[in-house]
Amino acid sequence: MTTFLEIASFEVTHRALPWPWVAVDPTRTRFAFATADDVVGTRALVDGKIVEGKSFSLPADLALSAERVRGFAIDPRGELLAVSGGSVLVTLGDGESKRTSVDALAPGFVAHAITFDRAGSRLWISAESGTETALVLLDARSHEVVGVVRSAPFPSPANHELHVHPQDDAVLLLAACGEDGTFARVAGWSGGPPVAIPTALDEGAASAGFVGFSADGARVHLADPDELQTYAWPELGKLSSTAFEDDFVANYSGAVLDSLVFVDGELDVDDARTDAVMMFDASGRKGALVSPAPPGMWVGRLGPNAIVTVDAKGDPTRGRVLRVRKISN
Repeated sequence: MTTFLEIASFEVTHRALPWPWVAVDPTRTRFAFATADDVVGTRALVDGKIVEGKSFSLPADLALSAERVRGFAIDPRGELLAVSGGSVLVTLGDGESKRTSVDALAPGFVAHAITFDRAGSRLWISAESGTETALVLLDARSHEVVGVVRSAPFPSPANHELHVHPQDDAVLLLAACGEDGTFARVAGWSGGPPVAIPTALDEGAASAGFVGFSADGARVHLADPDELQTYAWPELGKLSSTAFEDDFVANYSGAVLDSLVFVDGELDVDDARTDAVMMFDASGRKGALVSPAPPGMWVGRLGPNAIVTVDAKGDPTRGRVLRVRKISN
């Protein structure tokens, strides 16, 4: 048996922003979310409890809406908030802000996803120009460009998500491109400009969502509606595909907790759908349904054994932090 114990809740305003509506920092210790008054609040997991952190007021021209804001990110210390407005990047902190045109960072590009690195000193930005895709690495405070990694464009429209590797100085970009499938880009750096790392998913594969990196960082788990897929890091060669239980349909999300792989989904029985979760061993090859299942869409892991979820309906809607405890298989 596995239990999901709610330890905190919060109200999330999203105004049709691209998913995810909640930004978790790369070290998985804190998260940020927007409120109805165009303020981004933060929370941190400290000694097993959720505590309130800094709040950041969005600039007037980046008032929360899908037309103005593409995404935001919080640094691991909770001191800086970075906001992507598509054509502009703003970093807020210490009562000051730094504003830069995305065109000045990568001429002709529009920013999509954004995240800090694990140290919080640099920002990764995923951007597109219509003819190219770019991963831009820059200093978080000065916005000085460290380097730009260019690659082929994605089929349109593409929803970008950036995932920082837990050990390597590298980032995984996953682009969900509807019927064209899911495409990946990997870039890494070691003191100099970032470089592209070719992967088996550069040209795309069947639609799948990010579940998590393995505990040792050697594997990447993705979920499509019918299978858990496990890939080798960083080249993303497929290691295994494991079918889900009958009637289980994944929601393209999950989390890796204590080496166990959890996949969020639903049971579809007699045209009635109920929340469901599958749990797999570290290899991703042995899985079973667990009960009970928590409500909401999974944003991802927080700390060693908690997840963040957000209700799918409503604006504002409810977010939750749930402690996950595995009692038995």
